[in-house]
Amino acid sequence: MQSAYSHYIMDQVFDFFQYPENYDRIIINAALEKLECSEGRMIFGNTEFYSHFQCNKDIVLGFFLANVPLMLDSGNNMEYVLTPKLEKLKKDTHDLINLGKFNELATLDLYLLLEMAMRCAYSKWLGSRIVISKYGMKDIVLNDYDYRRLKLYIRLNRLGRTNIDVNGEPFPGSENSLLNWATKFMDRPTSLMFRLSLNVRNLLAHGENEWDLYPVSRSVEIASSAAGKLLHEIQPGMKVNEKSNTFNHGSKNTGTKTHRVYRNGNRP
Repeated sequence: MQSAYSHYIMDQVFDFFQYPENYDRIIINAALEKLECSEGRMIFGNTEFYSHFQCNKDIVLGFFLANVPLMLDSGNNMEYVLTPKLEKLKKDTHDLINLGKFNELATLDLYLLLEMAMRCAYSKWLGSRIVISKYGMKDIVLNDYDYRRLKLYIRLNRLGRTNIDVNGEPFPGSENSLLNWATKFMDRPTSLMFRLSLNVRNLLAHGENEWDLYPVSRSVEIASSAAGKLLHEIQPGMKVNEKSNTFNHGSKNTGTKTHRVYRNGNRP
């Protein structure tokens, strides 16, 4: 790619990127080397995706931001069984891209697929029995809660947003902390794919889009593979690997506590 395009894309990305790691620039630079826009053709690797572009730096940026999974593909793609919700979202995203009229909405759905995958993965990790621990409080035991219901339970019962352990690990109650939790199970390119995609999704969801976006179906397939791989590798209660990270889950509580069990999460 022309160096002017590469410098422009890097400047734009790191102007809004909230979740960067030290190695991200190296990975993005390597991806941009495979992206070409010339004579009206948009080519990544050996594949031509568009043949009617008037190439300029903003169009190339729009293609990059709408196809982060394609740009940051680690190349280890397999077809995994997705949950019904993820499968439906995958189909809907393909349909929107094929219509060619709702690129912003298609990009939003594409990155929502990755966000939902993290929620599904955490729900799977929880298993059927959930123990909520917090210093100074007797443990609470719940059964058959997913991430959404557990997060709502913690909020409605005013247990606080920090210093809460769930099944012995700090509870990722925010998007940042859930992202931090999920990326511990990923290689570096996949971690960057999730982090940058969710950042773009947040901008789109809040009406902050400043670009013309050009998503392609290949990105949906790669995102689906990354989502499926995360779900495939997570097992209930498996140990979360510790590593230095940009985000902080919060402190981890220790010690033996008495358990209180509530049916369906109802507290007296």
